[in-house]
Amino acid sequence: MFATGASATGLQQVAAAGGPVTVLTQPDRTRGEAEHVWPEVLPGGQAVLFTILPVAGGLDAAQIAVFDRQTGTQTVVVRGGSHGHYIGSGHLVYAAGSTLRAVAFDPATLKTVGMPATVLPEVMTVTGGSSPGAVNAAIAGNGTLAYVRGTVPGFGPRTLVWVDRQGRETPVGAPPRGYVYPRVSPEASRIAVRSGDEDDDLWLWNLAHMTLTRLTFTPGLDIYPVWTPDGRRLLFGSDREGTRNIFWQAADGTGTVERVTRSSNVQGPTGISPDGSRLIFTETTPATGDDVMQVELTRDRRVTALIRTRSVERNGIVSPDGRWLAYEADDSGQFEIYVRPYPDVNGGRWQVSTEGSTRPLWSRSGQELFFVSVTGAIRRVGVGAGAPWTATAPTTAVKEGYATAAPVNPGRTYDISPDGERFLLAKPAAEPNGSPPQLIVVPHFDQELRRLVPTN
Repeated sequence: MFATGASATGLQQVAAAGGPVTVLTQPDRTRGEAEHVWPEVLPGGQAVLFTILPVAGGLDAAQIAVFDRQTGTQTVVVRGGSHGHYIGSGHLVYAAGSTLRAVAFDPATLKTVGMPATVLPEVMTVTGGSSPGAVNAAIAGNGTLAYVRGTVPGFGPRTLVWVDRQGRETPVGAPPRGYVYPRVSPEASRIAVRSGDEDDDLWLWNLAHMTLTRLTFTPGLDIYPVWTPDGRRLLFGSDREGTRNIFWQAADGTGTVERVTRSSNVQGPTGISPDGSRLIFTETTPATGDDVMQVELTRDRRVTALIRTRSVERNGIVSPDGRWLAYEADDSGQFEIYVRPYPDVNGGRWQVSTEGSTRPLWSRSGQELFFVSVTGAIRRVGVGAGAPWTATAPTTAVKEGYATAAPVNPGRTYDISPDGERFLLAKPAAEPNGSPPQLIVVPHFDQELRRLVPTN
């Protein structure tokens, strides 16, 4: 049983040995249901616990429900909660606000018993991003609890910094927020960035005026900004009209937001051709997973597949001279960086990394290709000027220690200055009390549950 990034599909299932995917549940938007997420099979295997995320009302309107596979019916068991887990002690544990709550639950009747109670007053819960309501807590089969203490929403507050190749940092100056996916404008005067807080919108930081301006204004998720080469528009992924597709709007905030693609599949922009005529994006389908696609940014908006296999291929980005397409794929058993000719992507394929890498990025000169290692360091290769493709051995450009791996979405989490000498990165901001969130382990937590929330 699993959920996907496509909100319209609800929960799905597939045989453990492989086979066709079938739909288990579908959100009913007429009843205010936006997504069905976090399925958990209850004892006996005939019922599935899951969370209903709402169209409106935020997490206060989230519900935990049970789907009965025998009758095909679903029943809400908790209102105002999310990310529920059934514990063998006879309890349903779930997130509510920044607390962990519990209520007695009978898996035979699929009903709660008595009143819920707060069992932990301070547990870090995601309030933004593509996984609102996710609680940073887990309970093992032997009753041991592990959780993160804190109230930081979403991705947590971060600061944006420039880091040169010697590791020297220069603060950008923007106030701490849940920054992720920063993008430097073509003329290097502005930074577009998503703020992964409760608004989940795109913001613009003006480097000269030191001002932070909100660009998008919807209750949905706006993500993965991509500048047009002239710096006049921003393309981005958004679920403002249902499943996340691609939109664009003027970077100065004027005019209306225009839809670029229309699909039942989740999409996210990753790069643009040097002349601005074609957008590269990742599309997720039930049949092939993540694929590298492109859409013509002309009147016909024609969509074509560039790389589509049963492996995951994503984060495609075209070189500044328009000759090469870099992307990541997992067909070797782990994600690595590959390069193909562009637009004739079937004219060759070269593996760039060997140690496990993601999130490729070209230098503005096209003479270097960067990517993120499994440790979080930014690695680089020099790129030959001729054909066929040639590259040097990878070396480290920036050491570990920055937010280069987003916790939820796989998009590129850094950028580079036009002169290629500085990297734009996010780093965790200091906690108000100077200490980071704490990971806490509690043995025999099931016994504490029985004391706090009796089951009879």
